[in-house]
Amino acid sequence: MDHLCPVCNGLTSLSHACQRCGTPLADAGRLYDYYGDYSPYRDINDAKLDNGYPDHRNHQCLHTAWCSTCQTEQTVAVQECTPAMLFREGT
Repeated sequence: MDHLCPVCNGLTSLSHACQRCGTPLADAGRLYDYYGDYSPYRDINDAKLDNGYPDHRNHQCLHTAWCSTCQTEQTVAVQECTPAMLFREGT
């Protein structure tokens, strides 16, 4: 079944704190989009197969995040969900 990232699809915003200082991180987009000139156009599942992270197996979307206080970049794993998880019957 297809999984989707709730942050990439605008269903929620990134809500992670900086590992150093606790400041809320700003989302800088998908990590995969920074791999090269054409990486934003690459199939996301294809990019997950050779990036060295267990994101494909764990159904995660990796985002680059920025801490304005520490001036550091961090990678945040966002848990993906299925459409059935979002639109359960009877809700």
